[in-house]
Amino acid sequence: MKKHIIWIFLILCFLFIGCGTKPSTEAETKTLTLAVIENESYLSSSKLIQWINLYNENHSDVKIEVVNYLDNYSDPLEALKQIKIEISAGKGPDMINFGSQYSPLDASSGMLADVYPFIQNDTSFEKQDFFYNILASFEVGDSLYMLVPDYRIDSFATVNSRLSGLGKMNMGQLIDAYHTLDNKGILFPGETKKAVFGMLCYGNLENYVDWEEGKCHFDSDSFKSILHFSNQFPLNLNMANDYSAKEIFAEGHALLYPVSIDNVYGTARIRTLFGETPAYIGYPFDSGNGNLAAVVDIAIGISSTSKNKEEAWEFIRSLLDREFQESIERGLPLRISSLEQKLEDAGKTSFDSNGEKEVKERLVFDGEEPVNIYEISDEDAEALKAIIRQIEFSMATDFNLYSIVLEEADYLFNDGRNVDDVADIIQNRASIYINEMR
Repeated sequence: MKKHIIWIFLILCFLFIGCGTKPSTEAETKTLTLAVIENESYLSSSKLIQWINLYNENHSDVKIEVVNYLDNYSDPLEALKQIKIEISAGKGPDMINFGSQYSPLDASSGMLADVYPFIQNDTSFEKQDFFYNILASFEVGDSLYMLVPDYRIDSFATVNSRLSGLGKMNMGQLIDAYHTLDNKGILFPGETKKAVFGMLCYGNLENYVDWEEGKCHFDSDSFKSILHFSNQFPLNLNMANDYSAKEIFAEGHALLYPVSIDNVYGTARIRTLFGETPAYIGYPFDSGNGNLAAVVDIAIGISSTSKNKEEAWEFIRSLLDREFQESIERGLPLRISSLEQKLEDAGKTSFDSNGEKEVKERLVFDGEEPVNIYEISDEDAEALKAIIRQIEFSMATDFNLYSIVLEEADYLFNDGRNVDDVADIIQNRASIYINEMR
């Protein structure tokens, strides 16, 4: 009788889930928080959010929860400050997607974990599967705090014979080439003091800032040469009514053509403009190649105080999977096979139901008739891959620092201060800002 009662008791315990024990699936599920700083309208169509939803469907052990800090902070800078405070207190999100707000100063501030150890310990990660130089271009010092699974290329193209054979240029070479132009030649359409200065500084802050050490060199001779060169252009622009930027580039009168390539049709578009494949000379750097990788909309890192770093890495790593990489539309994939597939598809002519060629890309200038592009050539594909392989640096633009540099340059352009004084002013303000943000 006593044994019979014991068996009944055990059966009842089993039926009621182990006498009060929670279901194992519930106990094993971890929730990882991903901080974002984006407006809601953008998030609703975000490729990252779509991937998170798919990831959550396919994983019962881990769920990714998105927390948009703009819900409580209208200013992205204030939102970012709050994330830093929370991480410092060990209560912040597990991951952060900085997106277009990315700055190397944030990466070097101690708020993020270095992902290189995770890459080295991940037996499924094969370097040869990726354009690893693009991954490494986002390094700060010897560490990689940010994974950028899709990117664009920022550069300058030229057909000028003084520059096209160089492969890369510094400020001295750019200035020399500019001074050899005939009376029809210009640097680029819209050349004013501020436009030239802003254009040259935008891409090469990396040249004057050591993000890891928190030091800058805006008082260097190289930076002063940018100030001096920019100051020779007019303060304001006067353009004729029949002005055509397209013709200026097509006829080779502009020394530099600003390039932003965010899909596999970029080099075809530029070849169509020039009538030939130009040299992609990049930004003027004191050393190294000036073609740059830039963030499109994902720059994601792991919080330095997260208690779920391994799980966070598993999610971030999934952004390099073939499925995600082949779904990239605005940006270039990091995975080599995914890029090759996109290039192959772009090289095929497609036809609509009426037998007409389908337009895959357009060359567009304001006020000009667009030029249709139906497919890319083998030359276009090889040109794009050649640019990608050359890239050493990323577009390391901290927009607050960039604004400081532009603002203080007005002392030269508008008030007539000398170059040395203005360079010192920029150096002092920039140094204060960088130290405050670290």
